[in-house]
Amino acid sequence: MLHSFFEKRNFPLIWLVLVHFLLLLPGTSFSEKKIELIPHADKAVHFTLYFVMVASWILFFNLKDDLTIHQKKTWNFIVVLLAIGDGIIIEFIQASPLIHRDFDWYDALADSIGAIGGLAGGLWLNKKIKRTDATDVPELRSPVSR
Repeated sequence: MLHSFFEKRNFPLIWLVLVHFLLLLPGTSFSEKKIELIPHADKAVHFTLYFVMVASWILFFNLKDDLTIHQKKTWNFIVVLLAIGDGIIIEFIQASPLIHRDFDWYDALADSIGAIGGLAGGLWLNKKIKRTDATDVPELRSPVSR
């Protein structure tokens, strides 16, 4: 079930659009009073957005049967590199008069750490999904589990 969900490009694309929509909302979309119940909670949000974004793309590429291991590793590197660059560029765009939000290197750092964590999480989940798929095929089950 998870394999068929992540092998399609729908979720990674939808999440990519959602992340950029949320991060590029103009500063006027938020209330003037900044109430923080949890200090630096926005860093956790940045981390989570980029973690899920990268993990979903890592799963998409690594669950494809038509890619070689070398191609999958190349895509893993490209996805993380693009996500880190994207996080930095987003911060510069947020500081523009059009968006009118604050530039924050710590947000870019949280994005980058989320991207690297997403790589690790995506690869881990990929192994779990493939292991589950292997046990669902009767020919691949161990004799003990039959």
